[in-house]
Amino acid sequence: MDERTPVSEWATDFDHLTDEWRDHSIEILADLRERCPVASTDRFFGAYLVTRFDDVADVARRTEVFSSRITMINDSHPDKVKLEIPPITLDPPDHGPIRRALLPAFNPREVDLLEPFVVEMTNRLIDDIIDREFVDGAADYAQIVPVETMAHLFGVPSEMGPQFRRWVDGMLKEGVKDVEVARKANREVQAYFAEQLADRREHPADDLITMVLNAGAQEEDGMVRPFTERERIGALFVLLLGGVDTTWSFLGSSLMFLGSHPGHLQQLRDDPSLLPSAVEELLRYFAPVTIARVITEDSEISGCPVDAGKRLMLSFQSANRDDAHFDRPDEVIFDRQKNRHMAFGVGIHRCLGSNLARMEVQVALETWLARIPNFELTIDESEIEWSVGAVRGPAHVPLRIVK
Repeated sequence: MDERTPVSEWATDFDHLTDEWRDHSIEILADLRERCPVASTDRFFGAYLVTRFDDVADVARRTEVFSSRITMINDSHPDKVKLEIPPITLDPPDHGPIRRALLPAFNPREVDLLEPFVVEMTNRLIDDIIDREFVDGAADYAQIVPVETMAHLFGVPSEMGPQFRRWVDGMLKEGVKDVEVARKANREVQAYFAEQLADRREHPADDLITMVLNAGAQEEDGMVRPFTERERIGALFVLLLGGVDTTWSFLGSSLMFLGSHPGHLQQLRDDPSLLPSAVEELLRYFAPVTIARVITEDSEISGCPVDAGKRLMLSFQSANRDDAHFDRPDEVIFDRQKNRHMAFGVGIHRCLGSNLARMEVQVALETWLARIPNFELTIDESEIEWSVGAVRGPAHVPLRIVK
């Protein structure tokens, strides 16, 4: 039961933590793009919601006015939000040196080297479910793929997967409504990575934790300094958050879509070479992430005044449905030719793990389609329960494997 005060008017009283938003955000955003592209609310100590492609891109690039110090809007006062997860929560000039130090771990060559692991792992997961008639495409597959991938990259046992999932849910889902849940998850994650860093000092390994332990930030004068311990823990924290929930939400959404759209599923069966462009189109269509900023000085967005000290949300999903940039934006067109979507963000904070996410999803779908070519959603798509928070994805994707 949703205990939040019902929204009276989405243009002037929006609340992205309500059940109504969870169930109808696509329609709400479409309406706002048309009549009020910069919505506002007195909730959350005052906040704004930006919905159009050009405005989202403009805000993301104006880092001097729209700071990344805060990346989430919840019921906490902005002054009490202290989460530090570099480089996402850093602005220039501090942002660049940290991000550049992390990028090599996610370049195309490193991702190619990881692909055989993902191929083996996805086939193993399919082995576990292929003989069943009914499966949960989210819990049995989509939510496991990125968790096992990140455990492998961190060099920790795959048995950590369920704990990783609880922490991510605690930060990005339950914790958005319950601050104490988020604080508990935050403390536990930081303690875990502090222990792992201490272990790698004694037992270095070929993994992300050792890489972050040894990483150096190159300053403007050319000098390279080691990461501070807070930067190390924060970087590992953001790699966990970014590497898990966004990917499993998108993969789950993709399986849900294919299970409820037999024509699109047949397209991929008939022409598997369409899969890369299909992944890009599904990224555009579902774009699971909504990010926030805090306003550092009075400004305006497309002529709409916005006040310093308040937060604003950038809806990448809404930007990706903007008909000023996409032909027939509410249709999924697997061979779409012009598709410069924002699923991975835009500007200096564009997702540094985008190469990894693309590979994971493409391999996961390729493996699934090769071994389970016929499947269907067992409920109506309108009955899917979506998560509320910074990342939107289906909690469960009930599927029937058609033999």
